[in-house]
Formats: sequence, C-alpha cells, structure tokens
Amino acid sequence: MTSAPGLSGARPAASSSSHIDADCFLCVFLSHGEGSHIYAQDTKIEIQTLTGLFKGDKCQSLVGKPKIFIIQACRGDQHDVPVIPLDVVDHQKNMLDVNITQVDAASVSTLPAGADFLMCYSVAEGYYSHRETVNGSWYIQDLCEMLGKFGSSLEFTELLTLVNRKVSQRRVDFCKDPSAIGKKQVPCFASMLTKKLYFFPKSK
Repeated sequence: MTSAPGLSGARPAASSSSHIDADCFLCVFLSHGEGSHIYAQDTKIEIQTLTGLFKGDKCQSLVGKPKIFIIQACRGDQHDVPVIPLDVVDHQKNMLDVNITQVDAASVSTLPAGADFLMCYSVAEGYYSHRETVNGSWYIQDLCEMLGKFGSSLEFTELLTLVNRKVSQRRVDFCKDPSAIGKKQVPCFASMLTKKLYFFPKSK
C-alpha cells in the first residue's frame, strides 16, 4: 500500500469527485492490518475512516450505488482447522513450483457500514489469512478466477459464495510455521446492498 501522504491526498479526492457516470465504486486493499486498522507503507489507517468518506452524507454522487471494499489481510491469530464434510470429494493438485504458504500475521476488524456497502474479507473474523510465495493470496487468486469465469453473468454475492467455497477447499501444505500445516481458511462478506449486483459489459 502507498504512503500516508499519498493516501491523504487520494482519499478526499476520490470521495469528493463526481461519480455521476459511475455505476459503482470499488476499492481493494492488499496489506497487513491490526485491530480496526490497515497498514500503509509508513502508517496505519482506520478502515472506518476510509469507508466513511464514501457514505451518502459525504459522497452524494454515490448514493444508491454499490460501494465495494475488498480487504486481503488477516483478522486474528487463529488457524482454522480442517473437518471432513459428508460430501467430501478427493482432489489433487500438481505443483510445478515449490509453493510455500505464508501467514500474513495482521488483523482487520469488521466495521458497520451504510446502505449499499459490500465489505469483502479474505478470511472470517479472528483467523489468519494465507498467501503463497509463488501465486499470492488464496482469496485474491480465487476471486480473480471466479470473476474471469462468471464476472459478467453471475450476481456478485453469489459469485462471492463460490469464492468462499473454493478457498475453503484449500489447505496449507508447506509453511515455515509447522503449526500452520494442514490448516484451512474461509472468506466472508457483509452485504448492505439494497439490490442485486451484476457486472454486465457495457455496450460500445
């Protein structure tokens, strides 16, 4: 994430700009965090301060439009343990590279948001979020894959549910932290949307 001076100028500019021609607002954070904050290069920023700039009383041109925040960061210090579902399907994956999973030891807490906000988190509250040294974070990998396959056809919260399932099917195979081996992860999202959300391609 960028430095504090860069964010200080970008945040008010984004919220005060006219979004009349926009169908929605999307903001993605890939960083570390702690408590209710997320880290920039040289400081930490409170998530609620960021989202608050885009509520209806601060950014009128986004009133009634979806405001989506995607946050890739840990939200606690617990590892999610594996359980065996009744409909388990065996599945193997060939690894071309040695792919070590790392723990992003940071925390981001859930916050209340106004109407038409959609908060998307890489992991449920209280748990570690995992990323691979070769491929990157599980959540962003699977979110991008599902967007590529269904982004223009499936309702977005339904797509996020597919992402939840796909991430939950992963497990930590290689990690410097022995206690993380075999552990799992499941993302979550909190929807304050007031209507269904589709990303249909615009006609030229």
